[in-house]
Amino acid sequence: MTDGSWTPDSTDRRPAPAPVPDERRPKKRTSVLAILVVILLVLSIAANAVLLIVVIGLAAALGGSLAGGGVEDTYLERVIERGPSSQKIAVIRIEGLIYEPLVARVRSKLDRAARDDDVVAVILRINSPGGYLTACDMLYHEIRSFARETDKPVVAAMDAVAASGGYYAACAAGDVVAQRTTVTGSIGIIAQYFFLSGLLEDKLGIRTVTLKMGDRKDWPNMFAADITPEQSEYIMTTLLRPGYDQFVDVVAEGRGMDRQEVLRLATGRIFLAREAKQCGLIDEVGYFERAVEIAKERAGVERARVVELIRPFSFFDLFSLSAKAKSLLDLGPESLPALSSPRIMYLWTGL
Repeated sequence: MTDGSWTPDSTDRRPAPAPVPDERRPKKRTSVLAILVVILLVLSIAANAVLLIVVIGLAAALGGSLAGGGVEDTYLERVIERGPSSQKIAVIRIEGLIYEPLVARVRSKLDRAARDDDVVAVILRINSPGGYLTACDMLYHEIRSFARETDKPVVAAMDAVAASGGYYAACAAGDVVAQRTTVTGSIGIIAQYFFLSGLLEDKLGIRTVTLKMGDRKDWPNMFAADITPEQSEYIMTTLLRPGYDQFVDVVAEGRGMDRQEVLRLATGRIFLAREAKQCGLIDEVGYFERAVEIAKERAGVERARVVELIRPFSFFDLFSLSAKAKSLLDLGPESLPALSSPRIMYLWTGL
């Protein structure tokens, strides 16, 4: 100390501050532990959910079997309009492409409605452009058989589309109601076919050889260069003409119309509801509520509970969806016959 100012001295040192404990380290350990606990909890919840689905699926299968109808026979009733449970109107939907699995579902629901003594009438809610020839006819047969064997009225309520095979099915009902904007009609038949010869030979260099006994054995042949006029006429007279005539007969019988009048309408053209009514193809233009009123009138009841038959999604449907996906991707030898055959359909292709 010379001039009044202080200078550091080796003997004059202040003690270093004590190290402050790092409080963040326990927090890190705590947060990691919390994340692990959350992960284990989520996994546990997921495992229990899967177990619950399995148990529900097994219970549904066992319950359906004990009831004597299998899983397909277990339906829920979604109430659309309240009323006495002793007088029910069952609503059965026919939606999308008409093919064998859809026919099986509708048949199962019709069987359920037939066994239920409280069901006094059935409404078919149709929203379909049609489908495969045989499936459409099977569906028509199931509806007609139900009406004849149970003596329960059947009313067809058309939604957006009930054309071709969708209209074919509606002709099995005693009354047909269509909304103002419903597309219906399309009385006719169509065959869809494709050729692979150009793809195989021109693109892949593959040439197919067909050996046959019987001149018409391979008519038509998807591996041929084209279809000849003679082959086209053969398909028209053998497949399309009988199917077309059958459609005309179904409409004439179901609608109580003269066959010549049906032939005049059976050009494949479509109709909106008002024109369809003028032509006699439907009975009334109205909404679903009007179909319910008609069903009550035909059943002779003033009040009824309107219910839609719904089969709940079960654990076994997962296997069914998996099988369907596999079948769509399966291009093995078993699928070739289906691909090589013409698709004969009651189908409106205007969608």
